[in-house]
Amino acid sequence: MRRGIYTFFCALILCLAAGQSARAGDVILTIPFENVSGKADYHWIGESFAITLADLLNDSQLHSISADERDHAYNRLGLRATDILTRAAMIRIAGTAQANLLVVGEFDIDDKRNPKKPMIAIKARLIEVREGRLAAGKVFNLSGLLGTLQEMQGQLAWNILYERDPAITFSRDELVRRSTMVPPRAYESFVKGIQARDGKLRESFLRRSIQEYETAGAKGRFVQAVYGLGLYYYRQKSYADAAKTLSVLTESDPHYLETQFYLGAAYAATNNYGESAAAYERLLKPMPLLEVWNNAGAALFASGSQDEGLKLLRQAVANSPYDPIYRFNYAYALWRQGRNEEAAEHFRVALSAEPSDCDALYLLSKCLKATGPLDEAKRISDEAIRCYPEKDNRLAVWETTPERMPVLARFKTDFGRTAYYKLERQGVQRAAVEVSTPTPQQVLDRARQLDASGRDLDALTEIERVLQANNTLADAHLLKGQIHQRRRETEAAIGAFQQAVSLNPRLGAAHVALGQIYFSRGDRAQAIAHCNRAMEIDPQDREAISLRRQIETGR
Repeated sequence: MRRGIYTFFCALILCLAAGQSARAGDVILTIPFENVSGKADYHWIGESFAITLADLLNDSQLHSISADERDHAYNRLGLRATDILTRAAMIRIAGTAQANLLVVGEFDIDDKRNPKKPMIAIKARLIEVREGRLAAGKVFNLSGLLGTLQEMQGQLAWNILYERDPAITFSRDELVRRSTMVPPRAYESFVKGIQARDGKLRESFLRRSIQEYETAGAKGRFVQAVYGLGLYYYRQKSYADAAKTLSVLTESDPHYLETQFYLGAAYAATNNYGESAAAYERLLKPMPLLEVWNNAGAALFASGSQDEGLKLLRQAVANSPYDPIYRFNYAYALWRQGRNEEAAEHFRVALSAEPSDCDALYLLSKCLKATGPLDEAKRISDEAIRCYPEKDNRLAVWETTPERMPVLARFKTDFGRTAYYKLERQGVQRAAVEVSTPTPQQVLDRARQLDASGRDLDALTEIERVLQANNTLADAHLLKGQIHQRRRETEAAIGAFQQAVSLNPRLGAAHVALGQIYFSRGDRAQAIAHCNRAMEIDPQDREAISLRRQIETGR
């Protein structure tokens, strides 16, 4: 009997634990509620549910999808925020946003009995997305004065959370207090501003909401409205206003990571590269996206931290070798460091994607003038001159006064939403591992394939990616040296081969290559030393035997 009771309680505990685990993995999306009254003055209320519930439903066991992430799901499905949605379309949106729970609803307004104090009736449903059915068969109904809208939204949020977890650790009153922290007039202006299609109207509503928040004596600042206004300025390319507005937000505020991305780009657009670099450096760990690496690298390089900047630019190219912006920036940085041969190759790749890139053409011509051939340099230079508008005299200015050339590094003005939301949902540590999923050996194998197909530059890019992950792979240094040797980049080849044999003294191919290079330079002693070492490792090595014959015969 006791054993049966023990087994029962063990099973019960396991079931409860499984249920708790499922709740901890819940992702919930709120669709703007439908205005069944048809009265246009109240359309803004529908979006207010999506905004408020997205904030209130975020707790330790539930990830709530933001309005921005929801709109991204709309875009991926080719839908607009103004579209009238069927239940099936709502479920498709939730599925696209990877939500397993969906909140839908409607509201009705009665302003006939007392126009000054209209009433609102709310009906909401919680839907299990995978099954397409009502969760627990419940419909949530609330009604009251429209002036208590935020309070009712807090009550609705608590009801939903309680439905998912009756052991919820905070009270209904606590959640209602959170929902009413923003004064009603400021809240209404904010929601209207977010929805406004006209730019000036949006700015006006958002500015008004901030002012109404302050006038009402609310604590702190209206973070959501400040972010919305700063983003509006950014989209309008009013970068100084954007930087001034967004810079007041802190690490504890919502949208902090997005804010830093836009703030960094706004600072760069106003040539404040030091502040831009600082903003992007704050994102390197919590937001490891290629766009962040590119922008951080460009800003650091422009602000004087060239080695750190070049490393990040190389990292961006290694992970997305055919992006013309990443490739241009890496080439530009190499050119600024005087590494003209390497820069030229990368400019060529950038131009293969964007043949009419005037700046890339001009900088490629500068690389070729420094290294040759001069006839090709002249041809590319003429092509660059034709590329710029007829009355544009920037090349003449740059040629006569090089110090007046501005920073030409290019910044990504937005980030990949899908990757960012994945980071936000899964946590940085897991996502950071996913960024570098291939092992160094797998990347090295890809480099060998690229080398075999004659794609030297792409192979070198992959090798750099390998060495960033593990600089002790002698085979990677060997392959790097072989490519440089074939390209007649002798110093780079020697450095790579020497690094290879220092890591693995029995790497015969590297000793043979060094012997060949030293022999071609007339350094017979060094050539013999490396040849003998290769023969000791493998007396039957044909390359080593051939090299010894050359040394002995002198040819």
